[in-house]
Amino acid sequence: MLKHGETKIKKIAAVYEDGSSLPPCGRCRELISQLDLDNGNTVVAVDHGRTALLKELLPERWDKKWD
Repeated sequence: MLKHGETKIKKIAAVYEDGSSLPPCGRCRELISQLDLDNGNTVVAVDHGRTALLKELLPERWDKKWD
């Protein structure tokens, strides 16, 4: 993705080793948020069909760029 100059992510899902979905880890959330400011609106699969925006999962962004 980055190699091709793409930084915006519309939707993302992480999958556990047993095939269940779970939200991305904190390190991944932070990386996604830093790739592009619009990624605060990335729809993240949380669990059991439930979703949240990335900025809801990272509510206290360290640089306040989502405020």
